[in-house]
Amino acid sequence: MKWILSLLLLVVGVLPMQSVEKVKVEKGPSFRVDDVFSKQRLKAIDALMEAAVEREGIPSAVCYVSYRGKEVYFESFGYSNRADRKSLKTDDLFRMASQTKLVTTVAMMTLFEEGYFRLDDPIKQYLPEFSNPMVRVSGTVEAGDLVTRPAKGDITIRHLLSHSAGISYDPYDQEVQVISYADKTVSTEEAVRRIAKLPLKHDPGKGFTYGFSSDVLGRLAEVLTGKRLDALIQDRVLDPLEMKDTYFYVPKRNEKRLVPLYQKPSLSDPVSLAEDTTLQAYPLDSNPLYFGGGAGLTGTIEDYAHLCEMILNRGVYKNKRILARKTVDLMRSNQLYEIEGDFKFGFGLEIADYKTFAKTMRTPGSLRWGGYFGTEYVIDPKEQLVVLMYTNKVSWYKDDVWGDFLRAVYMSLY
Repeated sequence: MKWILSLLLLVVGVLPMQSVEKVKVEKGPSFRVDDVFSKQRLKAIDALMEAAVEREGIPSAVCYVSYRGKEVYFESFGYSNRADRKSLKTDDLFRMASQTKLVTTVAMMTLFEEGYFRLDDPIKQYLPEFSNPMVRVSGTVEAGDLVTRPAKGDITIRHLLSHSAGISYDPYDQEVQVISYADKTVSTEEAVRRIAKLPLKHDPGKGFTYGFSSDVLGRLAEVLTGKRLDALIQDRVLDPLEMKDTYFYVPKRNEKRLVPLYQKPSLSDPVSLAEDTTLQAYPLDSNPLYFGGGAGLTGTIEDYAHLCEMILNRGVYKNKRILARKTVDLMRSNQLYEIEGDFKFGFGLEIADYKTFAKTMRTPGSLRWGGYFGTEYVIDPKEQLVVLMYTNKVSWYKDDVWGDFLRAVYMSLY
């Protein structure tokens, strides 16, 4: 028995283990919120958001702003349930959809730091179903006239993290049902096998194509660690960042906090509950098989603010180092440097440039992304700001309430 115990200790000793390091963070100079923000202009955001709900620009919203880690604005507007006029609360649960991607990215980067993979490893080393990627030339699967060719190169982990693999959501290129929350038989493993059969939109590394890359990353994380994605993300992201109300599937005790989805396809249409019952119900599944690394999480806006604060603070949250500061710098750097065009994207994060500032007032170098159902965030290292807005809409006429809110926050700065 002693030799078995010794062998186990030896094996454990050489395996990479995650550890959240306690660090001493030097305090910056003290500040008063009133010296940084116009109190009058911050208060005016209330009227802006109330008007947006009143004109049905959005069904409701929770808005959050922090400066250097200190909350400066946190309010809710409208009703979570319009039928019974239940007021929206700041701790209600929202479907975060594509905001899941950054969570999966952070989990993957903790594995990168521990030597589980190299960024330029071909993913076929771990997921052999991606051994022979094909690129679409013309046609579609549905029409029966799809023409493809072999890809010029392999998909790497860097390509997945930066959405440059060519894996698309675009139904015009890939008429194949890959993931459906209505199909209770599809597991994460099966979904990724289906993704591997889809033709790429372009050769790996030769363009930015938004799609299922983060879902593949989630499955890759499972293969690398032997842990299911929900457990992995719980251990490596949610628990260290104190994201206590973020879930792939909402536990029964919190079901009443999940906000319904509303629709308003045109300005003249009335606001009504979204007709897609699958989208309404998927976070409440009691026997899930599929854990979507690209779009599966539900949670509170305050939880996600913790993640944003960690990115803002170059890997540190509440004196705990989650990622190395240079790892976060890498995530915040443009990974599309070999691709023509102005769009800049790091690992899980869009990067603003001067053209973005001219259009939106977002500071050059600030980081953002959002989710399909109306959740949005900006991380602004230069201004030391985290700004989030969550709403609950699908099939909604265009009304840029998020843009109005973000500009109002920036215009509140002295």
